[in-house]
Amino acid sequence: CLLEVLKQAVLRRGIPMRLFVDNGSAFRSQHLSLVCAKLGITLIHARPYHAAAKGKIERWFRTVRLQFLPMLSEKHMLNLKAINRALWTYIETEYHRSPHRSLCETPLDRWARVGEKVRYPEPGDDLDDLFLFESKRKVQKDRTVSLNGMAYEIDASLVGETVTLRYNPSEQGKEIKVCHNGRFVQKAKLVDTYANCFVKRDRPSKTIEALDPEKAVDHKRESRPKQPVNFSRISEAEKGDGYV
Repeated sequence: CLLEVLKQAVLRRGIPMRLFVDNGSAFRSQHLSLVCAKLGITLIHARPYHAAAKGKIERWFRTVRLQFLPMLSEKHMLNLKAINRALWTYIETEYHRSPHRSLCETPLDRWARVGEKVRYPEPGDDLDDLFLFESKRKVQKDRTVSLNGMAYEIDASLVGETVTLRYNPSEQGKEIKVCHNGRFVQKAKLVDTYANCFVKRDRPSKTIEALDPEKAVDHKRESRPKQPVNFSRISEAEKGDGYV
């Protein structure tokens, strides 16, 4: 949800220079750090237990409680999608067009004045690709990798290698991108378990011949280590039996 909102913000208003966030698990995720690094955004985390550092967002929450929530009717409470749609409408038609005391103008007018300095994604950039999740996996001997409980088939040349899987978590079961040493190599599909049963596996080049049962016994006897004969013990035993 957080990354989807960030993607929409980049498409609508451009790429920010800095992103100031809280210390929640969603803001501390490795994926958010990776996306910000790709977009050239400096990710800054607020100091823990320091409410004054988050004054702007706290003021926004107050505005939502005082202005937006009283506007909601029963039709907006049907589901989360309806509430989000109403929130976007409020932001674009009311909040961005109302003067702020700290700005002495509307947020939309302020953004328009500095719009030329705003950095947007390059025409050739694929935002969907930039926001993909990444995980590292080792390719097993059966040419598969496991991701979120599902097996994907990888090219045989990558067996034993560590690859990077790039995927959209909301599209489980669809093709994923496979990269090796920072280079895209293929798109992987889910393993066809039926067809996978008939895939020929590499076998050892040398086969071990079965030994003949009789030869196997002789082989075991020959393989036993020979113990040296202790003649002193034999002579003592003979004396005890009266032979000497």
